[in-house]
Amino acid sequence: MNIETLKVFRDLVDTGSFSRTAELNYISQSAVSQQIKKLELVLRCRLFNRVANKIALTRCGEKFYDTAKKVVLLYNNSMVSIKQLSASRAPEEIKISTIYSAGVYFLQGHIRKFMADCPDTKVSVEYRQFSQIHGDIISGRADFGILACPYRKLPGITMLPIGEDEMVLLTGMSDKLARKSSVAVRELDGRDFIFFDKAFPSRKYVDDLFKKHGVKVNIKMELDNIETIKTAVSSGAGISILPLSSVREAERDNKLHVARFTDAEVLRPLYLVYNKSRKLPSSAKAFLEILLKNRGPKAVKPCAAEKKVSS
Repeated sequence: MNIETLKVFRDLVDTGSFSRTAELNYISQSAVSQQIKKLELVLRCRLFNRVANKIALTRCGEKFYDTAKKVVLLYNNSMVSIKQLSASRAPEEIKISTIYSAGVYFLQGHIRKFMADCPDTKVSVEYRQFSQIHGDIISGRADFGILACPYRKLPGITMLPIGEDEMVLLTGMSDKLARKSSVAVRELDGRDFIFFDKAFPSRKYVDDLFKKHGVKVNIKMELDNIETIKTAVSSGAGISILPLSSVREAERDNKLHVARFTDAEVLRPLYLVYNKSRKLPSSAKAFLEILLKNRGPKAVKPCAAEKKVSS
C-alpha cells in the first residue's frame, strides 16, 4: 500500500467515477480497478458495493475513507512545505579573513553599517595571520581579506585601499615620555622597543620609519599580537608604535600613554583584498560598496617598501 493507491481510492469516492479518477491520477481505468482490488486484498474486506450502476461505500469503506483522506492531506501538505523550504534561498554569508587589529578596531563599524542595510546576510569574521590571508582568498575559504600595509603585490589578488590607521607612540605611565603629548621620532633613539614580529608588514613599516629618521632602538621583544604588545608596554618592558585605533579610551591615562609624532605623518594603510577571478555574489558587492564609500576622502599612501616594488 502506498500514497498513490490511497489517493486513487479517495478520488474514486469523491468523484464516483472510474474514468474521472483515472484522469486525475494519469492512469487507465483498468489500473484504477486493479488498485482498488489490491486494497481490498490487503484490508481483507470489500470497500465498494455496486448499486444501480453506481458505487457506494461499505461500512469498511466508510471507515477507511476517513483515514485515507487524512493521510493524503497530510502527505500533500508536507510536500508543499518541503518544496517551499527547498525553493527558499539560504541566507547569504560573507566570510572575511582579517588581521586581528583591523578586524577588531577598524572593521566593526563597517559591519554594523552593512548589517543595518542587509540584515538577512550573515557576516563571519575570522582573525588570521597576514601570511594565511592570501591562501584563504585564493582557495575561496574567505570572500574578503583585510591587510595592513602590504609590502608586495599578491598574484591573483585585487587590492583596494580602504583606510588608514594613524600610528602613535605607546608608553607605560612611568616612562619619561609619558609626560609629553607629542614627540619627535628621533627621541626614540636608543630606547628599549617592542616590535611586531618580523613576518608582519607593519614591522617593515616601522623599520622603514626608523631608517628614514636615522633612529636605532634596542629590540626588547618581538610579538605577534597587539594586545600582547600593549600588555608588555604597560608593564614597563619597553615602548612601541601601534595604531591609535587599537588603544581604547579606558586604557589611556591608566596603563598606557599615547603620544603623536611631530616630525612624521605615520599612517598605516589598510587594504581590502579579494580574488579577482571569482564572481562576487550580490551581498559581497554590497559590502564592498559600503567599505569603499566610507573609506574617507584621503587617499591611502603605500608603505615605503611598496613604493620600491611598484617602481
